[in-house]
Parts: sequence; C-alpha cells; structure tokens
Amino acid sequence: MTDSLVRIQGAGPVGMMLALFLAQAGWPKNRIELIDPAVDGPNAVHVNDPRVLAISHGSLLRLSQLGIEHDATPIKQIHVSAEGHFGIMEIKTDRVGVSQLGALMGYGDLFSRLREKMSTEGIRLKPSSDGSASPDVTVIAEGGLYQSADERGPYTRRDYNQRALIGWVETATPPSDTAYERFTEDGALALLPIKDRYALIWCCSPDRAAIFSSASEARQKEMIQTVMGGRISGLASVSLTGSYPLGMKWRDTIAEGRTVWIGNAAQTLHPIAGQGMNLGFRDAEALATCLQQHGQSMTERLADYARRRKTDRWAVRTATDTLARQGWVRRAIGGLAFVPGAKKMLGQVLMYGG
Repeated sequence: MTDSLVRIQGAGPVGMMLALFLAQAGWPKNRIELIDPAVDGPNAVHVNDPRVLAISHGSLLRLSQLGIEHDATPIKQIHVSAEGHFGIMEIKTDRVGVSQLGALMGYGDLFSRLREKMSTEGIRLKPSSDGSASPDVTVIAEGGLYQSADERGPYTRRDYNQRALIGWVETATPPSDTAYERFTEDGALALLPIKDRYALIWCCSPDRAAIFSSASEARQKEMIQTVMGGRISGLASVSLTGSYPLGMKWRDTIAEGRTVWIGNAAQTLHPIAGQGMNLGFRDAEALATCLQQHGQSMTERLADYARRRKTDRWAVRTATDTLARQGWVRRAIGGLAFVPGAKKMLGQVLMYGG
C-alpha cells in the first residue's frame, strides 16, 4: 500500500519531517501531499519566527539521518537550579557519554532548512488540495502555539495563567556551551547560548511579564540578575522579541479511522522542559514507520501508531505539566543532584525523550 495517498495538513517542521521520513523510506513522492495555506510563496511568515528551539540529541540524529545540515549551537552542559533554594543540578556530556547534550537553533532557521530539503527531494508544498483524489490517510499536523481563546474540540485544556517572554540577552563575555534554567515561584527563566548571545525564555505570571515588558533596559537587566543569582554576569543588553500565553492542549485520541494527529495538533505543552518540538519529531518518525507496515489496513496501522506513542507522550506531558504547576517540584530540583543516577536519567530524557 505504498501507493496510498498520504495527505499532511500543516507544513511546519513536524509535518515536513514526516514527509521526509516517508520519502526516505521509499514512499512515492507523488503520493505525499503536503497542504498548508500559510506557506504559500517564498517568504513564509514562519521564517521570521523569533523562537529558539532546544533540539535534543535524538532530534539532531534524526536531522542527520535525513541529510539535513545545520549550524545549531551545541550544548555540553545544562545548569538547573531553583531561586532561593539549595542545590544545583548540573548535567554534563561526560556523565551521559555523548559529545553534546543537544543544540539550539532558531525556529526560522530550522524551518528554512527543512523546506530546502523538501525542495531538493522534489516534495511539493501546496496551499490547498486540488480535490482530484481522496487521501488514504489524513495527517493533521497543524498545531502552533497555545491560545487562550483556542477552539474547544476533543481536547483536555489547561491554562497555566503564565506568559512566555522571549528575547535576547547579550553579555560582555560571549556565552560558553552551558544552558541555564532557573526555576522560580511562578515559572522558570532560561538563558540558552546561541552563537554569541543568550536566548531568553522567561515563563512567569502575567503581572511579572507586564512589569518586565514595560521596564527600562537597565531595570530588565537588574531583574534577570536578581533571578539568576549572579550566575550570569556582565549583562550588556536585553531585547524582547515576543510574548505569548502558556497552556496545555492535549488530545487523548490521536487516531480515528484513517485520520491521525501529530505534533502540536496532538499535544501543545508547556515549554518549561523544551521538549515539544522533539516530541513532535518522534511522532513523525514513528508514524512514518507504522505507515509502512505491510499486511495491515490503514486503520490498523494508525491504531498501532497510537499505541506506540502512548508512553512517550504521557511521560513528557506529566513532566512538563508537573513542573509548570507544582512549585514544590521546582523548589526541590536542586536536591535531585544528590539522588544516585538522577543526573544520568534526566540527561537521557532530555537527549532522547520519555
């Protein structure tokens, strides 16, 4: 059934990854239909998306497997702590036996490289279906960010009453290969080194977000220094590039008949652990594998996909939801450094998934 028509609705990174995995496995390219009105034309709005993505070691291997070159900034150490509480969790490459834990990459850069690979492979993106053929399987890969006024539908929804502030922080001395995450009473502040500056991701209450956004640059630097507890010195400049609400949108049933949901269309999660895109990439790879199972109907293949993804999805949801909602867990994060094997286990989860 590799002549079956697969229609992918949504040509973001996860949808494109699925198309590329299918093509690599030998699925006829003229039987892969990638539909997204938002990417019609060469200057897609996605290219200017200001977000920075934490790409896990496993996702880097997937990009390499597909022949996608990148210049992502490698991360060799992750420094995790909690404001006002004892203990530091440091995860280093030598503790988990790899050359890097993951890497950081701009969303627009990743999008552009995937789109270039699609063009090289001869997989067409279309603004809409021409309606000439009915798909044998429909993949919903249209996700995007959580919106407080989002559609209801068959989703479990949770509004965290937080906002994510994103931007850039420059320091007098260029950053090293260490990523910092500092848990607070109302969220977390992450400073992620990418090239010669830090990407700022601050998840906090709407009140704190409003205060920070309206503050002078000098006051913004002071607020970051206070939260980080002196871990980052010599702040030279701070610039915000965006802000958006945070919540969870979760679909329990990700396969119905010959329709399947992947990536943010299946689960939109809190960014506190930086695992949303990586989870979507694992969705894409697993679905491509299941679609090629001979001797099964499409309905059976998609049902098998849903069974395979259950554990990983629930593990990542539980971790992100717990960290986002339970302040005592964030406060205790430093104490995990003294639990035998905790660093290695956390490192494995961050690199490869739940």
